[in-house]
Amino acid sequence: MSINNKPQICIKLLRDIKTDALLIYVKTVIEELLENIKNDTYKIDLGVEKFNNEIERNIIELNEKLDKTIINAYELKSFMAYQQTRQVNHKLLPNDEALIFYYNTIVKQIETYLNEGELWIPEQIILALLSEWIIEEEKSITFYSFLNDFDYIKLLGFYELARNNEKNLNLKKNILKMYQISSSMIKKLKNSKYKINSSRKSKLRKK
Repeated sequence: MSINNKPQICIKLLRDIKTDALLIYVKTVIEELLENIKNDTYKIDLGVEKFNNEIERNIIELNEKLDKTIINAYELKSFMAYQQTRQVNHKLLPNDEALIFYYNTIVKQIETYLNEGELWIPEQIILALLSEWIIEEEKSITFYSFLNDFDYIKLLGFYELARNNEKNLNLKKNILKMYQISSSMIKKLKNSKYKINSSRKSKLRKK
């Protein structure tokens, strides 16, 4: 990642920093999802236990691999606060500014579609975001080759099977909405352009 304790030459392309930002969002959502599952306040439920178990197993494995390579939003916020106390002008390095800009872009986009407390399917959002970014958009994951170890198409296929189940119209509607939201998030991230602004002070949006 671009985050470090010493100034350095910018070596990452903006598309790589976009991937960093997306993975920070993904990791934050996964951690909260798994915590809610552990506390029995959320359950992956597509109506087929086999599907539920396989999705949960892959989410857990993805989280374990992300743990070794990426931080979450709360750690990013702590880093920002620390860096700004060390910098005389209270500004971050360009790579870090860009990372925060793209992360905020992602959060802002989902906030336009989902109100706080509204029902959503976080694990589907995670899988759909990664699938579209990595496979359909063919974006750089040079620093995260393990992302290719997951069969996003197969896992998302479970949601397609559930969506075609006319017995659960609410689930069908929500699954379609999650696809629309994730697609809009990827489109916004893809088209966002970071420009250095010497007068801007970065603030991290709440997820």
